[in-house]
This record gives sequence, structure tokens and C-alpha cells, in this order.
Amino acid sequence: MYTDVQQILVIDSDAERRQRSAGLLADEGFAVTAVAEGFSAVRAASLCRFAMVVVAVELPGTLDGAATVRHIRAQQPWLRALFTGDAARRPWCPAAGLDDFIAAPFHRRDLLGCVFELLQRHTRQPGQPDRSRAL
Repeated sequence: MYTDVQQILVIDSDAERRQRSAGLLADEGFAVTAVAEGFSAVRAASLCRFAMVVVAVELPGTLDGAATVRHIRAQQPWLRALFTGDAARRPWCPAAGLDDFIAAPFHRRDLLGCVFELLQRHTRQPGQPDRSRAL
């Protein structure tokens, strides 16, 4: 279990993957809000402070995953973004706001490993070395 309750927003139009991601994170003690598209995510972020977003690269409508993250980060600049989706659709551009990416379908350990690493990277104090990528 994660000792500090962290708010995580899951954004995925694939209902099965959204529910699975939300369930895995909730089982680890995270507070999870799950939505199916970008506008719902932006509304949720106006009501709650999130530490992280787990977002599908491709979302229906005018806000894809990267655009949704940009909108939410305008209000919550500390937000970490873990993108999911087809490996061929991985956003390579750093401007997309990509903190990390896991290809779907993914295993429990992949999702949780990335989430814990990103939250650790986020909470690291200035001046401390970043050991999250150490081999």
C-alpha cells in the first residue's frame, strides 16, 4: 500500500482498460477518479488536485491525451502524466508532456511500477540525486 493517499486521474475511452487501471490503483490505496474523455478529465481536474494522470494517447473528441494533459497542467503544473496505448502511437515529442509511457495491454506490475516511479520522481527533494532510473 502507498502510505500517502495520492489522487490519480485515469482517462481512457476503453471502458475495460479504464476500469482495470482504476481498480489496480485503488487496490494499492490510491484515490482514483476515472473518466472516458478529455473534457470530463478537465472538469474533474477543476474540482480536485491530482498528483498524476494515467491517460490514453488516443481519446475521442477534440482533446486527445496530450491536449488533455496540457489543459490540466495549465491549472496543475505539478501533474505527472503516464500515457498508455498502442506502442506505435507513442508520443515521442517532449512537448506532448510525456513523463512515461506503457504499451497496452499492460501488466499490473508495469502500471504500478511506472506510477510509483513517477510519484517518487515527483516527490524527490531538490538537490537529491534521481535514483529512479538507476540500474
